[in-house]
Amino acid sequence: MFKFFQKLRKHFFSSQLLVFWFFGGILITQIVFNFFWVDWPLNLIISLGLSAFYSVIGIILLNAVDSAERLNMERNQINAIIGSIDDPAISYGQNFEIVLVNGAMEKFLGLNKKELIGKIITPELSNDPHYGVLTKLIFPSLAPMVLEKTVDTYPEKIKIKFFQPRESILEIVTTKVIDEKGKTYGFLRIIHDLTKEEMLKKTQSDFITIVAHQLRTPMSGLAWILEILANEETGSLTAEQEKLLNDGQKALKESLKTVEDLLNVAQIEEGRFGFQFVVSDLEKIIEETLTKFEPVAQKDNIKLIFHRPSFGLKPFVMDPLRIKLVLEVLVDNAVKYNVKNGEIRIRIDPMDDKPFILISVEDTGVGISPEDLQRLFTKFFRSQAALKDQTSGIGLGLYLAKNIIERHGGKIWVKSALKRGSLFTFSLPIDPDYIPSQ
Repeated sequence: MFKFFQKLRKHFFSSQLLVFWFFGGILITQIVFNFFWVDWPLNLIISLGLSAFYSVIGIILLNAVDSAERLNMERNQINAIIGSIDDPAISYGQNFEIVLVNGAMEKFLGLNKKELIGKIITPELSNDPHYGVLTKLIFPSLAPMVLEKTVDTYPEKIKIKFFQPRESILEIVTTKVIDEKGKTYGFLRIIHDLTKEEMLKKTQSDFITIVAHQLRTPMSGLAWILEILANEETGSLTAEQEKLLNDGQKALKESLKTVEDLLNVAQIEEGRFGFQFVVSDLEKIIEETLTKFEPVAQKDNIKLIFHRPSFGLKPFVMDPLRIKLVLEVLVDNAVKYNVKNGEIRIRIDPMDDKPFILISVEDTGVGISPEDLQRLFTKFFRSQAALKDQTSGIGLGLYLAKNIIERHGGKIWVKSALKRGSLFTFSLPIDPDYIPSQ
């Protein structure tokens, strides 16, 4: 009852209650009429009945007015929020009827709200001169080129490329509009124009590619010369000369690896990394990786342990060379930053809710600080521990690994603490339908 009077006071002067007050006046007139012209107790019964009926109608009408006003206020707030977004934004229902657009979207499409609000967008409109661009934003598979796409996750991110009316690269971020009970009412899409950013990336990649190629040629020649000297084809070497030669070969090998990493980064960012997806045996790839690093690990008595999967993992579609590169990066780091008599453990586990597996590489090494964890997978980043203990490397390994895993449709993450080791985990789809189009 208290809430009723609160609502009544709030909406007392609302224009939507004018009908209610009009019939209230009629009711009072009727009660007065009954008092003078209808016999007792019939006049009392009629008056009480009319009052009760009027009260019920009043409560229903007042609740309806209150709900309508709240919905109107929420709609205005949503409009204000979407309108304040700098990037083009659009909201539509499950039947693809446009509900809201902001000014940036109107400008982007060259259409006004009257042409957009209430319009139902269907794939058939993709060639329409007015709604063609909007149709491709709502149905990105119709865009000229799909560069990247997340699978079965929200917010969903899709990167597409247009060639007309100008060459542009757009990132579409989609979130569901859900009520308190979890019911989906529609979707909100925000468009980020990445054209300038992608052009800058391409310029950087081109520069890196040119420099790396210019470095690789003379370094390959130098490696050939050192190999001739090491084979004593030009004469025998003293013990001191052999040591210097070995140090030079080791330094040159590290430099060549850096050059290859630079070229790989440039190619993967330009989409030229050349993925070759075939059915492959992950267990065999892990065995080959551990065999490669076993001599290095033995120097510090580090144990390499492979916990084979107990669920009978069959070969599945992947790029074996790229996945091997990811494992080499993780195992190489685990060896470099481990302690003497430490361990490196590799596991394969299934995911419960998706056709994915989890591959983890765990070490007993120096660990990573919380500050460094946030930037660990970014390009050219090296943690303080890495700079202190290992002077070689330029911080591209984990960046490459992240890109390779994401191109497979998976994710990579890490848990670590200083002096307590690190646990790197990445997911891979065993169903090829979950691999993004390349």
